[in-house]
Amino acid sequence: MKTGKLISALVLGAATLAALFGCASGGSEGGKTVEGQKPKAAQTELNFALVPSEDAEAMAEGFEPIRAQMEKDLGMKVNLLRLTDYTSAIESMRAGKVDVAWYGPLSMVLAKQQAKASAFAIPVVKGKGESYKSLIVVKAGSNITSVDSLEGKKLALVDPGSTSGNLLPRFAILKATKRKAEDVVGEVTYAGSHDAALLALQGGSVDACGIQDITYDAFIKKGQLKESDVNIIWTSDPIPASPFGMRKGLDPDLAKKITDSLLGMHEKGVMMNVPGQGEIVKFVAVTQSAYDPIEQLASTLGLSAKDMAK
Repeated sequence: MKTGKLISALVLGAATLAALFGCASGGSEGGKTVEGQKPKAAQTELNFALVPSEDAEAMAEGFEPIRAQMEKDLGMKVNLLRLTDYTSAIESMRAGKVDVAWYGPLSMVLAKQQAKASAFAIPVVKGKGESYKSLIVVKAGSNITSVDSLEGKKLALVDPGSTSGNLLPRFAILKATKRKAEDVVGEVTYAGSHDAALLALQGGSVDACGIQDITYDAFIKKGQLKESDVNIIWTSDPIPASPFGMRKGLDPDLAKKITDSLLGMHEKGVMMNVPGQGEIVKFVAVTQSAYDPIEQLASTLGLSAKDMAK
């Protein structure tokens, strides 16, 4: 399925519901100079931001072979910045302190709006292709059997800027109940990562969690969770895969080298198993327009950039 056609059903459904509610690294700015000014020095380091969808240390360890190969391909130092949330990544890119970041679909939209960033590559994940899904999960035996029975319950989401861990669970609640999440559930909390949200459910501190299927599948595969332990009460339509975004003003030659490096990773035998992203087969090119449906959905649901970047 092409990324531009993903989640179209969600957007149409949300539109119907809406009717009910009335770098410090010093980029060269494309090599252009103003008459009378000295040209900027060529960039010698690349700052790459990872936002943890799962354990930050594990993600960084899994990403290390990709970082190391990119460093060889670019012929410059590649610094891996482990940021705590999507807001930090967007603000750092807006300030020029981050050149490339691995965003989620919704945070990519925010990065476009706030930092004029643009998507350029996505992973193709084994067993999932160029997309993934959002889930709402409860414990087996729970009296929560559907989205509309979340009334008064405790719900763990991931991050305000998360697509599968915030935007789409909120859409599911709105579609089922015709009310916003805060008007339905007793308490909404942000766990900070998908694995933390699922662990909160397992630990009993919440009654339900909204997470990505990549994390759910990883827990099952590693024996951290049995399918019989939980019930999935809602599954989204496919979502475009999490994109790499590039800051505006990056030197065009460097931008091309970065893109070529990622798209050629699979040909060099690089290990690409990144927690929170899955077992990556290869990276493929994408354009920002693939995330227009996500932007439209957020707008239709009345979520502002301020709401999503808290």
